[in-house]
Amino acid sequence: MASIREQKSGAWRVQVRRKGRTLSETFVRYDDAKRWGTDAERQIDRGETPTLSRIAKARTFGDLIDLHIEDMCAVGVVSPKIHGRLTRGR
Repeated sequence: MASIREQKSGAWRVQVRRKGRTLSETFVRYDDAKRWGTDAERQIDRGETPTLSRIAKARTFGDLIDLHIEDMCAVGVVSPKIHGRLTRGR
């Protein structure tokens, strides 16, 4: 089972140890951490390479801005003014 611990910052750190492999990721929400831990264990058991979280896949600052815009839109907080500022910052 994945080990999930809350850090001082309030983020959740997931550590998976399975079949000689150790993986870890950090998440803001506990539910995301739990889901990633379960999925990573399942993929290791199948012999697959576990997928990275969305934030770990981001390679450039523009990717992080896009990820932030997606999250803001999902919550319904982003206004056209904020969206414009963020897209110009890429």
